[in-house]
Amino acid sequence: MDSSTYSMVLETSEKLFAGRGGDGYDPALWSATEEAGFPLALLGEEHGGFGFSAREAFAPVRVAAACAVALPLGETLLANWVLSQAGLGSLDGPVALAWTGVEAVPFGRHLRTVVRLSELDGGVGLSLLHTTAGLWRPGTNHAGEERDILIGTEPAAPQASVAISPVALRAVMSTLRTVQMAGAIEAVADMCLRYCNEREQFGRPLGKFQAIQHQLAILATHSCAATVAADMAVAAFETLLTQREVFVPTAAAAKLRAAEAATAAASIAHQVHGAIGFSEEYPLHLLTRRLWSWRDEDGSESQWAAYLANWAQTHSEPGLWLALTACDLAKVA
Repeated sequence: MDSSTYSMVLETSEKLFAGRGGDGYDPALWSATEEAGFPLALLGEEHGGFGFSAREAFAPVRVAAACAVALPLGETLLANWVLSQAGLGSLDGPVALAWTGVEAVPFGRHLRTVVRLSELDGGVGLSLLHTTAGLWRPGTNHAGEERDILIGTEPAAPQASVAISPVALRAVMSTLRTVQMAGAIEAVADMCLRYCNEREQFGRPLGKFQAIQHQLAILATHSCAATVAADMAVAAFETLLTQREVFVPTAAAAKLRAAEAATAAASIAHQVHGAIGFSEEYPLHLLTRRLWSWRDEDGSESQWAAYLANWAQTHSEPGLWLALTACDLAKVA
């Protein structure tokens, strides 16, 4: 892993997205994001990308989430990767993946293309739908991000396919939400710490009260857990095409843990901020409303917990231990 490349990507992302958070899609910011090459970062040079590692490619997604930026960066990143795996090449964005039968499409009205996914024996079928404004019925998630519904279109026959199982591709899409939650939770923790050091009550900063310190400590543990979960899922992404038995349960556990952390982090953040945290003018809600949305998108806690329970039941007692130790990401990071 080239740490200098990762540091460069991180620094560029922070400069690009800092102070650009909000509810609305920003076409100018999207153009700058495409100019930086972030939507193609997972692709090899032969497909017009940079050949970044998963850690490097997902870094801008995490930074954008921490800055509460409303862009389909992660969606386009994954869509282009899936298209390249099918031999179709990349598309000018924004682009998103959407399962046939699933109504809400992230940032639908802003997309140039939707890659519709259908389950096949041994893989996933892809069909491309080039969209227009009239194809969408507007909708939003809890955060106010567009989750629009396609209308008046029938699913087309697959134009290509990828040799990735449907559950593995769903785990890939859940990894995006895990990375986003990790970035947002870290930003929430930083915001709470700053607020508690600056805000005074009864003649001293809130951070000096033992009860507040206790809540901040719990928040910090959840932030660390979400970060580690995201790092695990991203490291396991490198094994997807060769070791599905490693990637899918790791991604499932990561999404489950990050969602748990998101619930706790949002709750603690609003408790320590009090009334100001619920105001429209204060930026905390830009992060917490996204956490409430992302924890349920691309597989909720209960759905991935059910998957893990079924996965564990397919192994005998010694076999389960071997399966768990096979997910030791020190071997694949």
